[in-house]
Amino acid sequence: MQATLETVATMADDLPVKPNQDLDHLPGPPGHWLTGNARNLLPNLGPFVREQQAVHGNCFTVGLFRNTRVVMMVGPQANEMILLDKDNNFSSRLGWEVLLELFGRNVLVRDFADHKQHRRLMTHVFKPGTLSGYLNQMNPIIAGSLSDYEGVVDVYARTKQMALEIAVEVFAGIQSGPEIEVWNRDLNLVLSNAMAHKIRLPGTRYSRCLRARDRLRKRLSNELCNRRKAGGGDLFSQLATQQNENGEMLSDSDVIDHMFGMLFAAHDTTASSLAMIFWLLAHHNEWQEKLRVECELLHARGGSNQLTYDSLDQLSQVDWVFKEALRLYSPLQLIPRRSVHAFEFEGLKIPENTALYLVPQAVHFDPKYYSNPDQFDPSRFAASNTENRNNDPFAFIPFGRGSHMCLGMHFAYMEIKAVVYQTLLSRRLEPASPEALELEYLPIVRPTTSMAIRFSTL
Repeated sequence: MQATLETVATMADDLPVKPNQDLDHLPGPPGHWLTGNARNLLPNLGPFVREQQAVHGNCFTVGLFRNTRVVMMVGPQANEMILLDKDNNFSSRLGWEVLLELFGRNVLVRDFADHKQHRRLMTHVFKPGTLSGYLNQMNPIIAGSLSDYEGVVDVYARTKQMALEIAVEVFAGIQSGPEIEVWNRDLNLVLSNAMAHKIRLPGTRYSRCLRARDRLRKRLSNELCNRRKAGGGDLFSQLATQQNENGEMLSDSDVIDHMFGMLFAAHDTTASSLAMIFWLLAHHNEWQEKLRVECELLHARGGSNQLTYDSLDQLSQVDWVFKEALRLYSPLQLIPRRSVHAFEFEGLKIPENTALYLVPQAVHFDPKYYSNPDQFDPSRFAASNTENRNNDPFAFIPFGRGSHMCLGMHFAYMEIKAVVYQTLLSRRLEPASPEALELEYLPIVRPTTSMAIRFSTL
């Protein structure tokens, strides 16, 4: 019988389920007894967090439901301390515990030595040679999807569908067709209700969410046995057959948990970023034209309508636009952790078992690191731009950093570039409505209404 990875116990496993509330010694705004500071944090927590940072400094508490206090830590120094976590003091599993029931023990919610062994095994499925194969798989899907980008398009809905098709086919090895709609329905049910109150009565949002989760896991489970035997080029098959240096494999439940987490990450965060890029290019025609020229020059040299892996580095300006979109609209607005031991930060003592949150937007809009931070300026990410370029690696954290940095980061860059390349070679983007874009920022950045953009054939 094939040996499987055993879960490694960590000190975080011994912490109480409920976070520490002995935080009265820390600064922070008072909150309503029931809603805490939720009205200030929704729909966009960034401005309120930055206001409190100006008043209280880089570490303060805010109140959530029933005014349960959590600690916000902002700025590059806080990001570096928490994300590098040199002393194994900040639990990701307990930080994300609210989602553990839905997404299982995927690599995001594993800690320390346990996380390290899973990440080492999974890194192989994102190596350059493997990524090149993924790009060959996704290019035809992109081409087929773009045929529907004509006239006025709800770009978030359409892009979300394309991202799902890519994730399900490239990651899960399931061909596009009627089954995609079933996956899309259940993935949306889980994500849109993940933050609902945990009332399990029939008909409630959370009950529907759990049933959708069970259907998704059952589909993955039914496929797993075939992947163990037959293998294949998709990520699911590689996870099912990958072995570490000791000949150990992931257990069935581990494969399904990791697949579940990556399907959601590849599906929703990519759709959020790509939709925002389309929106920004439609409203900043000068940058749309710069990127189109860059894509046309590459096309003239290579002669292909579909991007190749070897040419990814030649789209430097597309890279700048993606980074600027991530700076302005990081898909994940909060990075949660739980302290295992008490620690100090900027003279403040934070107890063990404290719920902590990093806020990427707080530093992404800090004028100390980004001049004119409210302005869309992709050139700030050019290597030659010494005046308007931030040099602190922990002042830009859309993918996190340290041991928990997003495993699929290079996949995301590749997918975004492949879509933008094909789009700008064939389509012009223009605003379809004078109305301002309204967004909700939690649990992920997305529009509250239709995100209308006009696409016309070049």
